[in-house]
Amino acid sequence: MSVRAFSTQLFKHGKALVRQICKKESIASRNIALKINAAQQTTPKPAKVFDNRIVPRISGLRNVGVQIGLQARRILIDNVLNRVTNSLAADLRKRAARRILYGDSGPFFALVGVSLASGTGILTKEEELEGVCWEIREAISKLKWNHADAEIDETQFENVPVSLADLSFGKPIAKGANAVVYAAKFKEKLDDSEISVIEAEEPEVPVVQKVVTADTDDINEFPLALKMMFNYDIQSNAMAILNAMYRETVPARVYYSNIGVTDWEIELSRRHRHLPQHPNIVAIFSVFTDYIPELEDCRCLYPAALPKRLHPEGEGRNMSLFLLMKRYDTSLQDFLSSVHPSTRTSILLFTQLLEGIAHLTSHGIAHRDLKSDNLLLDMAESEAPVLVISDFGCCLSDKNNGLMLPYTSYEIDKGGNAALMAPEIVNQQPGTFSVLNYSKSDLWAAGAIAYEIFGSPNPFYAKEGRQMLKNTDYKESDLPELPEDVPFVIRKLVEACLRRRPNKRIDPEIAANVCQLFLWAPSSWLKPGLVKLPSSTEILQWLLSLTTKVLCQGKLTRSSGGAFKSERDSFKYGRRTYPEYLLISCFLYRAKLANVRAALSWIHAVNLDLEAD
Repeated sequence: MSVRAFSTQLFKHGKALVRQICKKESIASRNIALKINAAQQTTPKPAKVFDNRIVPRISGLRNVGVQIGLQARRILIDNVLNRVTNSLAADLRKRAARRILYGDSGPFFALVGVSLASGTGILTKEEELEGVCWEIREAISKLKWNHADAEIDETQFENVPVSLADLSFGKPIAKGANAVVYAAKFKEKLDDSEISVIEAEEPEVPVVQKVVTADTDDINEFPLALKMMFNYDIQSNAMAILNAMYRETVPARVYYSNIGVTDWEIELSRRHRHLPQHPNIVAIFSVFTDYIPELEDCRCLYPAALPKRLHPEGEGRNMSLFLLMKRYDTSLQDFLSSVHPSTRTSILLFTQLLEGIAHLTSHGIAHRDLKSDNLLLDMAESEAPVLVISDFGCCLSDKNNGLMLPYTSYEIDKGGNAALMAPEIVNQQPGTFSVLNYSKSDLWAAGAIAYEIFGSPNPFYAKEGRQMLKNTDYKESDLPELPEDVPFVIRKLVEACLRRRPNKRIDPEIAANVCQLFLWAPSSWLKPGLVKLPSSTEILQWLLSLTTKVLCQGKLTRSSGGAFKSERDSFKYGRRTYPEYLLISCFLYRAKLANVRAALSWIHAVNLDLEAD
């Protein structure tokens, strides 16, 4: 037999033999896999169908593109799972791959944890490490932190349109130039004796005229707040009101679908940005238009805003915009006027403010009216209040121009609170090619508010004869020193936020990362004299450790009856409080290796300056 013929026969019979062996091994490995209860494939839940009268807002914990996610998962499968070669592992690999592609991060974290702990170097490429960060963000995005609000069932806002007739009112809790806020709650049953109905200017439209309010304004009794906007010039039409007051609705989660509102939402979405929900942004559950009711003290608090049908000297229109939101305990301004918080509490507050601003900036929105009375606090944990940014009436949410607004004439609004307006905004002059750059303007305002948070007078406010700095021409060297008990890194961070030129100012996300690292990172990373920055693997190990703590320890305890306890009751969240886990989750939700390294490099540079001095 020739060599050629022998080779042909060997290849033919050898191929059949290998197939038979592989088949037997495959059957054996499948039986073993069944015995060890290999995870079965999960079926994704069907998409929720909403009532056609409700326009739901997109969840705030989903800002990473689907294509990026699929690419990260493919990197895992192609470069990690496919390196396992034995037949049993191959079968398990297929099952794990199916679970990962359907959104289950359990197998992923298990594999990554073993890899990092053993030091085998499976994950070595930078893109693969960033893929791990993507998985961390995905895992954190699925947390439901709002479960702590036991008094507020958010699902009721998704299924049933809200109107004034559904609410009972407490006492007024705040009043400004453009709106009034009342304590509110849902009625258990509509009581006809509470509401009398009269005929409006158009006889076929019923209008709420008189609403009896309760004698108490206890936050446990009234966990909601209803904000009623004053309407002097806009006609009593839902479309007209929503178009004129759209800024107030930017962070809202659900719109009440009056006639034509769905079309309005579609049109508005083409021109303006929506802000996904975030723990440090005010929780507005529902937005709707309705007729102005006669509420307690309305003739004393805001007589001019009332329509003539309720007050002869009123100048307001019959209809206005109403925002139903979570009720908060106090404002930052009132809190700081009565309490001197500890240094750690102040750092937690400042970090939350930076997290809220980073969230705004990442979605191309500028608040433009940041001040201490527009920052609200949930005081369920007195040592770690939850801070939220509220009052978006002056915000910029232009989808076409983003944060770079053409400034062609003085008629274009620059925003509110001129005292805390960033230098690049207040000094800008209109012109053909002039632009208002809001990319770091809110960060500048946060730097000024930081003085109040850490117990010092705001240098841009005049008080008790003290001359204030002017945002138009101040010198950075004139900024007063923060108290000595404020850590050096935080003091330098506040200075970095108040740089006059925006290109010299720190990035909002990096600023938030600096505070987060100061709170949670290993102390060895923050000490002066650090010779070498942590490697990407070390950073990733730390991020995975934080993720594990949040996922495993940050759980709500249940009462003996099985239901979630009230937010006003004591919770146990492992070693940390609920607000601290909430803050860590915000950091992990946007964690990227490049940005964490940038924050560490900034801290390292600051420490080098300290050593040089």
